[in-house]
Amino acid sequence: MFKRIIKYSNIHFALFKNLASITDKRIKPRIATIKIVAAIICMQFSNLGSLNSLTQAPASGKYPSVSTIARVSDCIDLDEIRNVGAGIYKRARKQKMLKPYCGMWIGVVDGHEVTVSEFCKCSDCRKRKLKTKDGTIKYQYYHSFTAFILAGPDFSFTLDIEPILAGEGEITSAQRLLERVCKTYPKAFEVVIGDGLYLKGNIFKLLEAHHKKAIAVLKEERRQLFEEANSLSLMVEPKTYKQGKTIYRVWDHHIEDCWDGYGKKVRVIASEETTTQRSHACDGAGWQEKTETVNWMWATNLFEDFCGDLKNTVKVCHARWQIENKCFNETVNTWNADHIYRHSGNAIIAFLLLLFICVNIFNIFHVRNIKDRAIKTMVSLINKIKTEFLAIKRPLQLVPL
Repeated sequence: MFKRIIKYSNIHFALFKNLASITDKRIKPRIATIKIVAAIICMQFSNLGSLNSLTQAPASGKYPSVSTIARVSDCIDLDEIRNVGAGIYKRARKQKMLKPYCGMWIGVVDGHEVTVSEFCKCSDCRKRKLKTKDGTIKYQYYHSFTAFILAGPDFSFTLDIEPILAGEGEITSAQRLLERVCKTYPKAFEVVIGDGLYLKGNIFKLLEAHHKKAIAVLKEERRQLFEEANSLSLMVEPKTYKQGKTIYRVWDHHIEDCWDGYGKKVRVIASEETTTQRSHACDGAGWQEKTETVNWMWATNLFEDFCGDLKNTVKVCHARWQIENKCFNETVNTWNADHIYRHSGNAIIAFLLLLFICVNIFNIFHVRNIKDRAIKTMVSLINKIKTEFLAIKRPLQLVPL
C-alpha cells in the first residue's frame, strides 16, 4: 500500500517533481534538499512518528541521517513548501477531487498550540507566566500557529498555516495568514468562518477587500450587537425544525449601527438547539432520556442563505468544528502532529507543512482510490502503509534518494 500511495501521488500530483523545487539556505550542501524532503515525506506517509523510527527501517541506510534531516529543517524554505501545497490544491480542484460544503466553498481559520514545556525552549518560543496553588511562579514555553482549511463533506483540506510569533496574538498571525491565502487561492473559497476571537472589524474588512464574506461566533454578552440580537429574538417567532435528534429554533436578524468597529449592516443568526439522548439509568435498571439545550449566535456580512435555506446556513456555521475535529484532533491523534522533530521555529512549521501535504493526499487517496471492503477505517489503511514501508529493503525508484 505504501508503493501504491507513492505512485498515486506522482501520477496525480507530480509530488516528488514539485518537491525538487524546494531549497534551503546551506551554501555548499553535500546532500541535496530533495533527498531530505523525500525522507520526511516517506516518514509522514508511513506515520512513523519520529526521525529515530525512520533509522530503524530496513532501508534506513539509503536515507539521510537524523542529524542531517534535523539540521536542514532549520533553514529550509517554507514558502517553497507552501508552493508545493498550492500546486496539489490546484490539481485536486481541477480534477474535481474536492467537493463544496452545502453548495459553497467554505474556509475555516483557527489557532492551535503544538507543544508546551517548562524546560525545553528555543529563541522562537512563546512564553507565559503561571502561578501554582502554593503561590510559586513558573514559566511555560510553547509554539502555536494559525491554520486555514477548506471544509468538505468527506474531509477537510488544509491550505496553509502561519506561526504565532513570540510577543504577538492569534489575530496578528491570522491577518498574515488570511492575506496570503486570499492572494494564493483567490477562487478557493467564498466564505471564511472563525470563532468569537475573529469577530473583529479589521478581519471582516480584510476579507471584504478580497471579496470574501465572513462568519464569526458572537458570544460576548457585553457587546451591543449581542444585546440587540437578544432583544429582537424576544419579539420575533423563530423558525423551528428538526434534524436527527436535535430540535432547532432559529432567529434571523439584520442589525445596523450596533458594531462600531465594522460600521456596516450585519446579519445575526441565533440558534437554540435541544438534543434528546437515551442513556442508561443511574440505578442500571433501565433507560433514561437526557435533554441538553445549547445556544449559539453568529454574526456575518453574508445576507443570502446557502442553497436558499436557513437550515443549510446554520449547518455551515457549525462547519467551524471541522478545523478542530478533522484537522487538529485528527492530525494529533492519528498522525502525531504534536511530536517535535526539531525544536526550532522554522523546523516545526516545515514538518507541519509537509505533514499536511501528506494528509491532504492521503484523504483524497482514501476516499477516491480505496475500494477494498477489508479496509474499513482510515487507521487500518495507515497501518497497511506503515507495514509495507517497514518491509521494504530498498527505497522505491519513484522516491529520489
